[in-house]
Amino acid sequence: MHYRLKTYFDYFSNISIKIKFFVIVILAILFIDMQISNAAHLFYKNISGDIGVAIFITISFVYLIVQQYILSYANREPLQIQEESSSFKRIKRIINFMIFFIIICFLTIIFEILISQYYDSILLLLVLVATNAINIVVMSNMASRFFSWYQLRKEPTILIFATMCCIIAITAFITVLFMGTVLIMQPEKVDANMQVVLPTIEHGSTLSIMNYLYYYFAILSYIITWIITSLLLKDYSNKLGKTKYWIMLSLPLVFYLSQLLVTQFGLFIPEDAEDNFAFQMWFLFFYTPSSLIGGLLFSIPFFLIIRRTKISKPLENFLRITAYGLILFFAAGSATVYHTPYPPYGLITVAVIGPSSYLMALGLYYSARIISRNRTIEGQMKKSDKYSQFFARLGSAEKEKALTEIVEEIGKKLPPDDRKVSEELETVDREIVEYLKKFKADKKS
Repeated sequence: MHYRLKTYFDYFSNISIKIKFFVIVILAILFIDMQISNAAHLFYKNISGDIGVAIFITISFVYLIVQQYILSYANREPLQIQEESSSFKRIKRIINFMIFFIIICFLTIIFEILISQYYDSILLLLVLVATNAINIVVMSNMASRFFSWYQLRKEPTILIFATMCCIIAITAFITVLFMGTVLIMQPEKVDANMQVVLPTIEHGSTLSIMNYLYYYFAILSYIITWIITSLLLKDYSNKLGKTKYWIMLSLPLVFYLSQLLVTQFGLFIPEDAEDNFAFQMWFLFFYTPSSLIGGLLFSIPFFLIIRRTKISKPLENFLRITAYGLILFFAAGSATVYHTPYPPYGLITVAVIGPSSYLMALGLYYSARIISRNRTIEGQMKKSDKYSQFFARLGSAEKEKALTEIVEEIGKKLPPDDRKVSEELETVDREIVEYLKKFKADKKS
């Protein structure tokens, strides 16, 4: 069944529709899903009706189809590089299985709602664990790669990127611990008659500590990504003027962090119940897009390379995939599902975390591989703006890493005894020729 679905979606991905359109569709779905999820405790009676259920099922099906189109587009054959590391191949297989598992969980929830008028809360936990497991696997792998690239090219931005990947992976782990613990305490079966109540967390408890860790690590990942973006776009401080540049760049960060005044310090919250209700509605509506604005900002360096540098079509595609992955990842950063609304609004947003982080990793990895095999593109990027120079260094580091691996592999073929060198020289020469042919072919691809 998995392979039949995969074949269908691979065929579907060949339809000539721009991926940008599908990303916009997912962003629209995320906005609807987050707004309803965040306000579910205020309007649970309204969303549990036939209209609420119909909206949830519709956007769920649209999301699942569109997500598979984007993933199939990112993985389809014309974009692939001939050679990739065996570890990344294994990761791709694991990710594909986990995404298929998430689809099965979604379909099970939908059929339970349609047939039995309830859903099992354990399915929310399974989706939460699976999507964050994808995040942990791909971000840990990319952190390892960035650290290895940093060893070869002492570029501060590469080190910060590695740190960002580590923080995102840690945040995903804390998310599973915190939200998973809350979900375990929820009723096994959730139906329309259940009141949606945000969980009460006792101050000083273990759950409270996990809540704070989850919240502040999420903020930290946002801040460190903002720092990377500010470094990559630093050339624009000369073009726009330093004051104007930092004001424009800081506005999304200030907007994002300003919600802390309400959520953490309790400022501006009215005491009157009626005013408080209206305030909550405006607050949720106003701040839901804050992460999306950050994602749009963080994607700018990738779109600038596509627009301003003469690069190959595969590299352009992978840079675009990275940018869209960033947008979707940060757009999905402000909804939860641990309050178990009926139907489970917020689940789509939670499910996006894994696939979007996979798109980020896929785009960054293949971009570095392509640049490492094309001296012309690497040379152009080295002479361009800082955001292009950063990728040129990644490509250069990846090329040096690949050469080192080839030399080490050849070294394993050398006879351990010097006296046998002459006897086995022909075999070693043959191995060297084969590796050099392989490397030369890779550079042309």
